[in-house]
Amino acid sequence: SAGQAAAELEAKLIVGQLVGNPDLSDGTAVFHADHGNVAASGAALSVASLAAARKAMRLQRGVDDEQLVNVRPRFLIVPAALETAAEQIVAEITAETVATVNPFSGALQVLVEPRLDASSETAWYLAASPAAVPSLAFAVLDGRDGPSIETRDAWVIDGMEMKVRHDCASFWLDYRGVYRNPGA
Repeated sequence: SAGQAAAELEAKLIVGQLVGNPDLSDGTAVFHADHGNVAASGAALSVASLAAARKAMRLQRGVDDEQLVNVRPRFLIVPAALETAAEQIVAEITAETVATVNPFSGALQVLVEPRLDASSETAWYLAASPAAVPSLAFAVLDGRDGPSIETRDAWVIDGMEMKVRHDCASFWLDYRGVYRNPGA
């Protein structure tokens, strides 16, 4: 149960960063028009809206605001409400004509996060591989890879006392590797 609680804490911290949309060091929210990583108006998850999101990510510019970063989206992050639609959009199908080719077939991995539903059942996100463009970070204290557990024999009662501590945090490194569409 301690391991489950630690995993739940980690997920809550990460989702909190996604939906909380905090300001970065430039004083602008992570998902903002000035960063070019949010849809101007919400659109339902579709090939057309994914194409617009992919284009916006590909056109991201570096810190110098001149060099193109050419971000390749790798993950489609959706609430449980959009799971089926997301799976349909990235499904591998054999097209009979060029017009029916699925450009996202095998290109995106769907990540379903049911904690997103509480904030919005229509919003969806694209994210680059963290190895390519580190954006959202998760860190643990002192290189610990999980919660620390301490025990001691109880004196007042027959048994053992247990303390579980998980020192971790989630925070943004860069906005260029993520994109948000509020959905429709």
